[in-house]
Amino acid sequence: MSYRELVFTVVAETAEPLGDALLELGALSVTVEDDAAGGYDENPLYGEPGLSPEVQAWDRSTVTALFNPDIDASGSAEFIPELLVSLKEAGFNLSAPQEKIVEEQDWVRLTQSQFAPIQIGKRIWVVPSWHEAPSDPNAICLAVDPGLAFGTGSHPTTHLCLLWLEEQSELKNQSLLDYGCGSGILAIAAAKLGCKPVIGTDIDPQAMVAARSNAEINHTEIRFVLPNDDAPELAAKTKYDIVMANILANPLQVLAPALVNKMRSGGQIVLSGVLARQAEEVIATYSQWLTLSVWKESEGWVCLHGTLVKESQGTKETSFAAPVQKKRIQLALLSCFLVLLLVFGEHLSRNTLLPLLAPRVDGTSNAFAVTAFTILQRVDTKLCSALGCINRPVSDFAAWKITSATLSPENAREGLKSAVNQSILQVEIQNRVAIAVLAPNLEISLTDAEESEIKSIQLTPKEWLPIAWQDAHSDFLRNGIAAGEQIQTELPLLLPPNAAGYRVRAFYP
Repeated sequence: MSYRELVFTVVAETAEPLGDALLELGALSVTVEDDAAGGYDENPLYGEPGLSPEVQAWDRSTVTALFNPDIDASGSAEFIPELLVSLKEAGFNLSAPQEKIVEEQDWVRLTQSQFAPIQIGKRIWVVPSWHEAPSDPNAICLAVDPGLAFGTGSHPTTHLCLLWLEEQSELKNQSLLDYGCGSGILAIAAAKLGCKPVIGTDIDPQAMVAARSNAEINHTEIRFVLPNDDAPELAAKTKYDIVMANILANPLQVLAPALVNKMRSGGQIVLSGVLARQAEEVIATYSQWLTLSVWKESEGWVCLHGTLVKESQGTKETSFAAPVQKKRIQLALLSCFLVLLLVFGEHLSRNTLLPLLAPRVDGTSNAFAVTAFTILQRVDTKLCSALGCINRPVSDFAAWKITSATLSPENAREGLKSAVNQSILQVEIQNRVAIAVLAPNLEISLTDAEESEIKSIQLTPKEWLPIAWQDAHSDFLRNGIAAGEQIQTELPLLLPPNAAGYRVRAFYP
């Protein structure tokens, strides 16, 4: 039996929807590859968690579809023209594809032939189950088949980790955590080299299945757990001599606190999955806990290594000898911090707190509120003095009460007879709180007989405050209007002929 393979070359945005359309039209399988693969303008496409590319294709992508003439009409001469018509109806205007005949083969044997034993260093061999183990009596063989989880030893990042393990001379009875274990290959190698206990963890349940199966095949005693299993092996108090993580640069940086927290004092950390150009950034992330350095580089990838500095004996004795004193000091420092936080919080939010807590000048506030506000004002004054802040008045429209607002009766009556009438609005306004408050703007809304607004007049403090008052208080724009002060003003208005009412309010722009 033979198959018919059709290859389309398209732009990135077309590749994925075209693949879906070909599957709907009967393709057995569809693959998308970089049209420039192997060339100088090859464009690698990969992303880390949270940084995956939006379009899962290359600038120029080849979409290869496989058809079976025994179950569809792909063997006929009219198949390709008819397929192009169907694709055009689906919105794809494509040129005729390249085609070739793929003969039936033993696909399992072909796949297996692509995975030969891999020698790493001097002793480690990764041997798929269908191959014979090497005859070297000193060989440490890892039986790992390609499967659903990452890690067959062929990738440079895995290779570097295995090489690091092989070159360590004192692994016997060293505890090891393989974080992001994938197929479990690193954990298996560590166990065969003498590490004990060995723990592996991964967020992918499929990886757990593959890793446990591989550990059993290799006759190794390893426990694999998911991070959300609440396993004691991942508890905060459980530490390891070696923490190994072969992931990618971005998650290695995000997980930095968690990974360092799993290290014993004097323990080692091995990080892989980092491109050479990302090394400095990852090293900088871990620098607050330990010093990382590049252990080895391979094909543009690096393996980073570091040791958590041991605490001195004196430090340990102090920390255990006086736990009560330590807690008292921590409590005192925390209390001071909270007091400072409250004080500076008050100072920074004084424009909100002062008018909110200020008592009323009309005597309606209770004695406790008056006393508390007096203390708050003293604290605020001292803070302003110490920090050199500008003691500005607050702005609070709720502080203002318009005690009266009337049009002169004679002018009001004349306004009903005359098309144009100059009237006088008399307004009395008071600052009701016990602090100076910035002068507000006034808004006068003129309404008709149905109380619909027909005109709105907005006046700034300089426009509505009496000239004589402004002359007596030349700094009122900076100092505000004193607590309890009541101001009377007369405002000339030009009333429209249909004006029947008015409203006055204070506001801040």
